[in-house]
Amino acid sequence: MYGLRIAVFSFIWTELYFALVAITVFFWTRFVIIYVNDRNAFAGILKYAGIVFLAFEFLALLVNLFLPVMFYFDEEGIYHTGKARAITMFAQILLFLATSIYMLAVALWNRGKIRRRHGAIAGFGISMTVFVLFSTLYPTLPFYSLGYLLGVCIIHTFVLEDEKESRRRELESLLKVGEIQEQELDSARLMAYTDPLTFVKSKTAYQEDIIGIEKRIEGEILKDFGLAVFDVNGLKSVNDTKGHEEGDRLIKSACKIICEIFKHSPIYRIGGDEFVAFIMGDDYRNRVSLLYEFNLQMEKNAEENGIVVACGFSEYAQGVDRDFSSVFNRADKKMYEQKKKLKKMKP
Repeated sequence: MYGLRIAVFSFIWTELYFALVAITVFFWTRFVIIYVNDRNAFAGILKYAGIVFLAFEFLALLVNLFLPVMFYFDEEGIYHTGKARAITMFAQILLFLATSIYMLAVALWNRGKIRRRHGAIAGFGISMTVFVLFSTLYPTLPFYSLGYLLGVCIIHTFVLEDEKESRRRELESLLKVGEIQEQELDSARLMAYTDPLTFVKSKTAYQEDIIGIEKRIEGEILKDFGLAVFDVNGLKSVNDTKGHEEGDRLIKSACKIICEIFKHSPIYRIGGDEFVAFIMGDDYRNRVSLLYEFNLQMEKNAEENGIVVACGFSEYAQGVDRDFSSVFNRADKKMYEQKKKLKKMKP
């Protein structure tokens, strides 16, 4: 438009251009203050200097619509600058220099990446100072825009990309910490829910699983469920006569027998010599044969002075049993009856 000497359009565009310049300088000063994040006297001065510059530029542009204080085009369409334009150019040079010095000072007080980032921002201010000077000498050439392009490239390369990389690494580090914590939590859960001697489920796991059973009973949605209660015979005698290590071996051997027969049911150790199995699935469908096999083996062990485990079994009766304890109490009672029977069979 300027080459075609279209003065009206050139005037309108130049007004908009200077308005955008004022806004950009204002945001630049704000960016520096926010990035440093340091409340001091210089930051306060810089903040208000940016506001004053923005207000002065807009006022000058408004006045320029009536009086050529910023710029004007003569009858031949040639561009001329006014006094207000010289003032704003000088103010910009001061602002860019001030921010550069400020950022260099901050950079000197830091090290590593922080120093590099602040130094890059100072480089933006220095490059803009140089290009504003060129723009003063050659007002119709795009030195100002070139300065911003170069400055933005500097900030993008040495500040934003560097921060992105740092945040990516920080996030990766946090994710690794999270994974480690999750593994530790899983390990803690496993320890809490596993009996350390027999490696079947612990009493903690048993108590939590009872809550789920109770809810299913309350909702009348529990079907095909049975409970087997086990007690190892003679543990106290072994502990007293042969020691606790031998008693532990007895518990582990007894647990192995229970697990081998009730393969598809969760087994819990709920006391020193007490175990419980939630009989479900295939084990529930084959409960008669499995219980017969288990009791037959225990009777044989009792006659041969082997490992003896008393077992009591009870089925959940839907509509009759109102809570878990009803099923457990029946199974527990049957277990004690079986325990007495097996003691009598001891040779």
